[in-house]
Amino acid sequence: MGPSVYGDTLRGLALAFCTALGVILGGALIGSLPGFLTPEPPFYRMQKLATDMKLWAVVVALGGTWPTLRAVDSGLFQGDVAALARQMTTIAASLCGAQVGYWIIVTLTGGEGP
Repeated sequence: MGPSVYGDTLRGLALAFCTALGVILGGALIGSLPGFLTPEPPFYRMQKLATDMKLWAVVVALGGTWPTLRAVDSGLFQGDVAALARQMTTIAASLCGAQVGYWIIVTLTGGEGP
């Protein structure tokens, strides 16, 4: 018995979510290291980076923009509604992952984002 369509879909959604989450967490943690060498507070830099990287985390989780645009194109203009729905749920999963990563950074640094 081969892998199911639902298993592949859930795997893809989990991958998009975790990739966006990892980009935010890793980028904010590693990017804040220069804050220890300069007078800027590292927690402020972490929050600023997490805010600035949310959109880029979604782009990274989607694997670039061209496959996404092709899927949206085929969904809208060629009537492939399943491809459009699949791509929209992947975008939503990556947006959720980026937002959860941002929330974790803001919570750990003890304040509202910049």
